[in-house]
Amino acid sequence: MQLNRIEVSGFRGIKRLSLTFDELTVLIGENAWGKSSLLDALSIALSPDTKFYNFKFSDFHVDYTAGHNKMTQLQIVLHWKEDYPGEYKLRKYKCFAPLWVQGNDDIKHLYYQLDSIVKDDKIINHRAFLNQNAQVIDCYDNDKLARQLMILHPIVRIRDARRLRTEPVSSNGNGNGHSNGNGNGDKEKTENARIQRRLENTCERLMTRPGHVSPEEIKSSINALRTLVDHYFAFTPHNRSKDFNRAHFPVKAQYAVNPLEQLTQPQMTKQGRLVLMGLLNAFIRARGPVELKRISRPIMILEDPEGRLHPTILHQAWSFIMNMPMQKILTTNSPDLTSVVPLHTIKKLIREPDRTHVYSILPKRLSRDEERRVTFHVRLHRPNALFARAWLLVEGETEVWLFNEFARICGYNLAAEGVQIIEFAQSGLKPLIKVARSLGIEWHLVADGDLAGKKYADTVRNLLGTEAERHRLTVLPNRDIEHFLFNNGYEPLFRRLANIPHDSQVPPKKIILRALKRHAKPDVALAMVEYTDEDNIEEIPLLLRWILKRIVAMSRGVS
Repeated sequence: MQLNRIEVSGFRGIKRLSLTFDELTVLIGENAWGKSSLLDALSIALSPDTKFYNFKFSDFHVDYTAGHNKMTQLQIVLHWKEDYPGEYKLRKYKCFAPLWVQGNDDIKHLYYQLDSIVKDDKIINHRAFLNQNAQVIDCYDNDKLARQLMILHPIVRIRDARRLRTEPVSSNGNGNGHSNGNGNGDKEKTENARIQRRLENTCERLMTRPGHVSPEEIKSSINALRTLVDHYFAFTPHNRSKDFNRAHFPVKAQYAVNPLEQLTQPQMTKQGRLVLMGLLNAFIRARGPVELKRISRPIMILEDPEGRLHPTILHQAWSFIMNMPMQKILTTNSPDLTSVVPLHTIKKLIREPDRTHVYSILPKRLSRDEERRVTFHVRLHRPNALFARAWLLVEGETEVWLFNEFARICGYNLAAEGVQIIEFAQSGLKPLIKVARSLGIEWHLVADGDLAGKKYADTVRNLLGTEAERHRLTVLPNRDIEHFLFNNGYEPLFRRLANIPHDSQVPPKKIILRALKRHAKPDVALAMVEYTDEDNIEEIPLLLRWILKRIVAMSRGVS
């Protein structure tokens, strides 16, 4: 069973939010846009200790757009669905028999709701399972089933990479500071705690005295890890019914690579082993002072794994995380990380007045060739682009240099404004616009006035719908940016670069071609910037100043 969707309203920093989860979900978004509140909602609903949370007055959302009004009701709804038809028949799910909802896809669904209201200055909490019409299912052992859901699919939350270095295990040997008596369960807990201490000792030595850690000690620690892994989760698919067709579920059902094997590879550095061992140990300890059941299939939340990690080590950690056979929710502010995760797994949260909107690129939204182009030319070469608020799409590298520098002269810090300038010629225009629209990124195109530029402009016009052309498109009145600037005060510069006297009757096209032949395009662009008086922005053509003003306004959310 997999967590398919969460609906949140009135909770902390979230007024309204609806988010769909995949096997891997990567959350990006600016600060105060609801990521932490979303993860808190999940942690409250699926706490590993199976304790019910009592909401406080501070948990209710304050709507600052409506005069600091505090909402009096909050709601968290989790929507689950089977991984494959018939999974509900498994023994561990049989207790939910009265609660399953039949979907249109031969898959059964489960809906669990936490609801809290303020009435007469008191907070009243409810927990319930819902039917397909969002009506409460009358169930006498409601709380027992809610706890069973927490046992089966608890949230295990690792805050950031700094948590990879864990605190010592408590001295009583069971890892939680409590004595649990005798019995096989207690012996197993004690043994697990002993193994964890052994692992932590190796990690500590790798961190402080790496030269003193022998390959035999690392191998021994890896073998110890296997014992913990066997207890907390398996690197094999769940048991499937005979009728289950693996071809329909290739990603979820098959984990061909055991990520533990990475630790034994000879090319893995000691620093890499330290991070991976620390990551797995952090996952095991992040469950808190409780032992997860063997039937548990935890949902791992990993927050900002890039903290204090070198990009190379981060990529090693990512390949390890990717192969962990569980549902994973990842938050990140790292362009390096978003450049390697599958594009369709990225969910961008943008806070709007009435809700927190979730943007993502649906599977098959891009063709394979379009995704390859976007990945190579944008995600790898301009990895910050996915975090941007607005894209200024230009044809070539000259415009990239010019607009960045002219923006600085005009007093704009494009990086701080969330504006990325992207040349689209190699990646193609349509794929970029598809990505921008899917991720809620504003965009504006600057096209040349030549035949190719007019074709780009027609492409945009065909995509506009009811939008105003002026909002999305600027076509230069000349064949390219060089001819436009030549005709708007920069002729003396081009003549100097081409070594042609000012009184010589030479066509503009020939002057520009000679200048570009004598100097590389970036050099010509920088010469244009130097030619512009930084104390007089009026020298920058009005049209270019308008484009910069337009894109900055779009990034600020101004129409």
